Amino acid sequence: MGQDDRRKYQRNKKQSVISFHIITEDGTEKTRKALVVDGSQGGVRFRADESISKNTKLYIKLDSEDWGDELTYYCKDNGLGLVEMIGSVMWCLENDNTPGEYEVGTRFIGQVEQ
Repeated sequence: MGQDDRRKYQRNKKQSVISFHIITEDGTEKTRKALVVDGSQGGVRFRADESISKNTKLYIKLDSEDWGDELTYYCKDNGLGLVEMIGSVMWCLENDNTPGEYEVGTRFIGQVEQ
C-alpha cells in the first residue's frame, strides 16, 4: 500500500508561496518563505532551505485565493485573503537532487486565534 492510500484527505498539487515561522518557547521568530508542493485539508508539504525537526510547531500563513476551500476548509480566513494556522512537522527530508533543500510535511493542528 502506498503512502497516498493512507491519506485521510486528497492532496492537491498547486504551487504557491507561504510564509511561516517556527513557534519557540522564548518567543523569538523569524519569518521564512517556502514553496508549497501540495496540500490538503489536513496539512501542507513545502520546500524549505533548512531542516526542521519532527514535531516542531509552525505558524503558517498562505494566500486563500491560491487554494480556496481545497486547503482552507480547516482554517479561518482572516478577512484579508490570508489564512493562518498552526501546523506540526510530521517529517523533513533532504532533497536527493538538490542538497540543502528540504521537503517538509506538516499537519494542521489548530487555528490562529483571531
